[in-house]
Amino acid sequence: MKQWLKRHAAFLSAALSVTVVILILSSFTGMWPWATANPYRSYSLQANAWLQGRLDLGQDYPWLELAIRDGKYYVSFPPFPSMLLLPFAALFGDATPDALIAFLSAIAAVWYACALCRELGERGRDTLMWVLFLLLANGWLWLVMNGWVWFIAQNLCFTLLLMAIFHAMRGQGAVSLTAWACAVGCRPMTVLFFPLLAWHLLQRLRREQPEEKPLRLILRKWYWAAGPVLLAGVYMWLNWARFGSVLEFGHNYLPEFVREENGQFSLAYFADNFLLLFRWPEWHDSTTAMTWPDINGVVWYIVNPILPVGIGCWLCGIRTARGQRFPWIWGLAACLAYVFILCCHRTLGGWHFGNRYLLDLVPFVFVGILQWKPKRDWLPYAVIPLMALGTAVNLIGTVAAYNHWL
Repeated sequence: MKQWLKRHAAFLSAALSVTVVILILSSFTGMWPWATANPYRSYSLQANAWLQGRLDLGQDYPWLELAIRDGKYYVSFPPFPSMLLLPFAALFGDATPDALIAFLSAIAAVWYACALCRELGERGRDTLMWVLFLLLANGWLWLVMNGWVWFIAQNLCFTLLLMAIFHAMRGQGAVSLTAWACAVGCRPMTVLFFPLLAWHLLQRLRREQPEEKPLRLILRKWYWAAGPVLLAGVYMWLNWARFGSVLEFGHNYLPEFVREENGQFSLAYFADNFLLLFRWPEWHDSTTAMTWPDINGVVWYIVNPILPVGIGCWLCGIRTARGQRFPWIWGLAACLAYVFILCCHRTLGGWHFGNRYLLDLVPFVFVGILQWKPKRDWLPYAVIPLMALGTAVNLIGTVAAYNHWL
């Protein structure tokens, strides 16, 4: 028992810290992990509709973002969260414990963040510092406070990506790739990061069997593809059965995009959205509070300070990797591609505090920071002021936005 506690001290401390912070935020917002009321329970409604043998919801819910096709109303988001909720829907109807599931996902994220630190050589207090920097200073808390349709999908995606990366580094391809496929079923653009997972898996295989050719190693692990292929088949069938296209999750059938001349994605949105990534809160004069925006985000490097740290580490990694540059170059390229696609979307996340869409990048950025070895001497000390900044901004911003003080 003593050895177990010593081995998992960082996780226990981080999990307790995150739990305390969530409960304190709950005391200000009323969003407790055990709350059952959820006005934005789209995934629960969809799971119940499936159990009743119906792909549409059977009626309109005007306050939800629903796709409308042939007079029927459908959930317009990728379906994995509803798949996860199916057993809970069978037990509780459409009153599934979404907030509790969101909280449990948060604790799982703590576990996998600590596990990644151990896998990459961090120990003790450094692990605790990096995990708290990841989870408290970068807008993640906004996502885990409730089971609302927009946020629980990102919450699950974040945890699943940490899980996928960890198991890829351990050479556990079936688990890693299935977790990644589940994450894609929450946030489709995470498909961009598949080559990074594949690279980590291949490197592990080559270390274990250096005499084998890479192609033969891959072919021997064909069964790793079973989970992703099955999930992809389910996603595509649902898309085709509801919207007539295997690639259509439903957002293009939202009334706001049907009415919009340029649709859901367009280069016409790029310039305005790119500038929004750098939008600072307004400061009218030195005697009044700053006005922090709660629509489409705020300056990215203040609310997600792990991103500039990660960019610096990745650039150093590209310079010093010597023959192992692929994960650094692809990771940076995937992030840039993600940001480009994001800026071509009609919105940057709608109502929220921070810059929540960019959180999809954070698990991979986190691993990039941990992999940059020269950091051991001085980087943790340099990060602490950024950790204080990000934590303060996100804690206060989360409370203010959920209470509609902004």
